[in-house]
Amino acid sequence: MATEYERNIGKLINDKYEKLEELRKNQHSNTADILKIEQEIETLRSLFENYNLGMGYFRRARGGRSGLRE
Repeated sequence: MATEYERNIGKLINDKYEKLEELRKNQHSNTADILKIEQEIETLRSLFENYNLGMGYFRRARGGRSGLRE
């Protein structure tokens, strides 16, 4: 079960990986641009993991989601 947040962060990560591959293939790309994209990917992955850790606890909590749907 994925939330909209998880799907959107996942999409952003995939987009950044695609851009990173394009920069690595291009011989004229700037090293600073590559490093910037790598840092953005790391930041997005951290956001994704932190969200999943927090939501995992919330989802396991007794009745954690049931109150939201009322």
